[in-house]
Amino acid sequence: MFLKLVIIFVSTLSLWATDVSVTLFTPSQTERAITLSAIGKVESTKQTSVIAKSSGILHLAVANNSFVIKGSIIATLSSEKRDKKLQFLQEKLLLQKGEADSFREKLKRSQEKYKMGVGSKNSYINDKIALMQLSEVLQSTKNEYAILQLAKKNATILAKKSATILQLAAENSFIKYGGKIATLLDENNHVKLFVAGDYASQIQRGMEVTLQSSYKNSFAKVINIVPKTSQNLMEVIVKPEQSLPLNLQVNATIQLKKVKGLLIPKEAIVLVQNHPAVYLIDDKNIAHVAFVEIQKDMVDKALIKNTLPKNAKIALKNTYMLHDNLQVSIK
Repeated sequence: MFLKLVIIFVSTLSLWATDVSVTLFTPSQTERAITLSAIGKVESTKQTSVIAKSSGILHLAVANNSFVIKGSIIATLSSEKRDKKLQFLQEKLLLQKGEADSFREKLKRSQEKYKMGVGSKNSYINDKIALMQLSEVLQSTKNEYAILQLAKKNATILAKKSATILQLAAENSFIKYGGKIATLLDENNHVKLFVAGDYASQIQRGMEVTLQSSYKNSFAKVINIVPKTSQNLMEVIVKPEQSLPLNLQVNATIQLKKVKGLLIPKEAIVLVQNHPAVYLIDDKNIAHVAFVEIQKDMVDKALIKNTLPKNAKIALKNTYMLHDNLQVSIK
C-alpha cells in the first residue's frame, strides 16, 4: 500500500538534464509492525436479568446506568394486601396456638383420668382426635404464613453481584412474580471492534491491540473473530488489560504482523511508469532506476521490501529530475 505519497511525474525537460545535484544515503534493515485501524465500543461480557420472586408495587433504590455493589438493595416491592394478610395470619396463629395448647392440657388430663380409671376411653380418644385436627389447622396456617413471609422477604431485591444496572422497570409500576426488573452488566468487559471484511484472513486470536479513548489508553488482545459480516464489516472481540466504562467509544490499532525491510524517506520515492521506484547511484555517479515494494506507509517515511543491493546508495534530493542512466553530481 502506498498512501499519501506525492505523485511526481518527471517532465520532458528532465530527460535532457545533465547537471542534477543529489544527496545520497544508505538505508539499513529495520523491523516495523503492520497495523490496522478500527473503531469500536466497550460492551459487557455477560448480562444477567433481575427477576422478581414476589409481586407488588416497585420502589427503586438505584438509578439507571449506576454501579451497584453485591448485596446492596436494588428495589423493593410493596403489597398492602400481602401485609394485611400477614397481620391477619399472625393474629390467627396466636389464637390457634392458644387453642391447641388448651386442648393439649385437656388431653393430658383426659389421659391421666383414663389411666386412673375415672375417665372414659371415648372421652380420651375424642380429645386426642380434636387435638390432631387443631394441630393440622395450625400447621396449615403456619405454612400459609411462611409462604407470605418468604414473599415479603423476596420483595427486597438485592444485587447478586457487583455490576452496572440498566433497563430498570418504571417506578411505582406493578411487577408480577417472574417479571423482569432490570439487567445487570458484568463489570468484566470486552471491546467490540468493527473491521473491514477484507482483513478477515489476516486477523488471528492473540494479536496485540492498542486502544485509545477519551477515558484512557490501554492494551488489549484479540480473543474472538465473528465470521458474520454486515456492510462489509466484521466484528473483532478484544479483551482489554484494564477495565473500561461500558459503551465507551474507542479507536483501536491492531498489530497484524511484523515485517523487516528498508526504512527510507518518502522524498526518495518517485513514480516511474506508475510504479514506486528509487534511484540508485553507482560509483561513477550514474543514476539507475530501481522499482520497490512498499510494505508500510508512515508520515514521512516508508518501509520497503529489502530487494536492493547491499550498501546501495539512494538519491535523496531532486529525485523528480532524474531518469535512468543520468549522470549526477553529489552534494
